[in-house]
Amino acid sequence: MTGALTGRRLLITGASSGIGAATARLAASAGARVALIARREAELTELADELGGLAVPADVTDAAALIAAVDRAAAELDGLDGVIASAGVARPINVATDDPADMANLVQVNVIGLLHTLRATVPHLIASGAGDVVVLSSLSGRRVPRDTMGVYSGTKFAAHAIAEGLRLELADEPVRVTTVAPGYVATPIADAATGSDAERFRADVAAHGMSPVTIARLIVTATIPREAELVELAVRPTGE
Repeated sequence: MTGALTGRRLLITGASSGIGAATARLAASAGARVALIARREAELTELADELGGLAVPADVTDAAALIAAVDRAAAELDGLDGVIASAGVARPINVATDDPADMANLVQVNVIGLLHTLRATVPHLIASGAGDVVVLSSLSGRRVPRDTMGVYSGTKFAAHAIAEGLRLELADEPVRVTTVAPGYVATPIADAATGSDAERFRADVAAHGMSPVTIARLIVTATIPREAELVELAVRPTGE
């Protein structure tokens, strides 16, 4: 992919680790200039220094802070050509017994945070004349994988619907919208899981998780060919 993204200006949320960090590295190696958004400033700055990119710490659930971060990134890069909306959280939830705050956090990050990201970036992408939106959803946005993943799946069903609605909304604009829907991926997202089924969730991710680089390759591919729009890319671990 060397040189495939030369001149492209990409903003990546959730960039401090996991799929976001892998995408940032791959995009930079393909020639893109990258702006990185996440809450963890130290990790974000270290990655930006490694890639020669821009670190813009922000929380996607804070609309005002995110707009300021996106506008700063656009000013520093002289515009934006693409956004990779990869910020997210995952945890199993027993609706009848687990902490409602954990349920609310899933919705705040995975749904409201996504909406904030799109609202802040889409005007810049339209202005670029050749923009890309990549929404990182999940195969759990197409089916509920087990009893304790209904709430998480609900947020990813929403991500699919938001992305598809945005694609229709932007039909007359020079912006493509792609949903990437992976199965288990070996990232730190499972490490932070809480609740009564957290250990089983971590074990499944450890046993079946794909490399974040595998997903990053799909994301970067979605931003390359201008003659085609990749509407959805679904991928699961071989043998799962």
